[in-house]
Amino acid sequence: MNYLLGLIAAFVISALLIPWVKRLAIKLGAVDNPKEATRKIHTKVMARGGGLAIYIAFVLVSSVLVGSFSRQFIGLVIAGTMVLIVGLIDDIKRLSPWIKLSVQILAALVASIGFGITIESITNPFGESLLFIQPNVSFVIFGMQTSFNWIAVSLAVFWLVGMTNTINFLDGIDGLSGGVSAIAAGVIFLLAISQKVNQPSTALIAIVLLGACLGFLIYNFYPAKIFNGDSGAYFLGMTLGILAIFSGAKLATAALVLGLPILDAVWAVVRRLAHRQSPFTADRGHLHYLFLDAGFSQRQAVVCIYMLCLIFGLIGILGTTGQKFVGIIAMLVVMTMLLAGLTFVKRKKLR
Repeated sequence: MNYLLGLIAAFVISALLIPWVKRLAIKLGAVDNPKEATRKIHTKVMARGGGLAIYIAFVLVSSVLVGSFSRQFIGLVIAGTMVLIVGLIDDIKRLSPWIKLSVQILAALVASIGFGITIESITNPFGESLLFIQPNVSFVIFGMQTSFNWIAVSLAVFWLVGMTNTINFLDGIDGLSGGVSAIAAGVIFLLAISQKVNQPSTALIAIVLLGACLGFLIYNFYPAKIFNGDSGAYFLGMTLGILAIFSGAKLATAALVLGLPILDAVWAVVRRLAHRQSPFTADRGHLHYLFLDAGFSQRQAVVCIYMLCLIFGLIGILGTTGQKFVGIIAMLVVMTMLLAGLTFVKRKKLR
């Protein structure tokens, strides 16, 4: 019952907040001007920061329904708030990419060292786990002895910062970042309520996030009336990354449902570095832009990516460890074929 209540409440609150957030964004100057860059596909000034409605709905509903606040839940909210704030500032007044990255790393460190959100084990394709148990770094902070395993913390920080930027890279066309995040939250929910994980609290948090994303999508799906902004994208990425760790460190499942966006983000960094550009330099080389340049409409491009994320997400839920590994290999093949095929069509159209 709490699951349905959480879904509906978060959906309603998020949807009701969007008009208010839109007015606030315009008043504060958190807008996206198409004249800022040639890659932008919208033709008029749009409000940014729609993710603020997702954040408020998520924190409000989950705080009420979760009941007792666990240490890790508090860490999730604090880390999510940190990246949301720096993203919101960037939505209003553009910040240096290095400042944003520094805050992301700091938020991930706070979550991992301060609240124990770490990756303590990794499962190989044969089902065996490599454990990181013994803490090997100790120090005193605020009069309390703190210890952690630097490998587990490093993996968590790398994962969380990567997820934060992956969702941000998705925020290029209407409905993409919010929709893919909703699918990922739904997959994590189904995983958390399964017998092999059985984490009701994680499932509740995930379905609340799903509801908040769906409420936002009413206004963000093509033609969008408001954008997610860096604030919303950062919050969604950090929260999804932490939820994946909550659910028994089922990173393979999260890597499957978000595999195409993750590969797209990795390819963007590699592509930019190969051209001797900053990895933070925006361009039209992302998968969603390639769909558009190949002749797909915004809706068609978004739905195609939705379907691929959903298919691989279901493999992550239903598959064994070995099948997930095969799914990841298949995803690599699909991504390579998409990049090559869409690039070919794009170049052919330009001739």
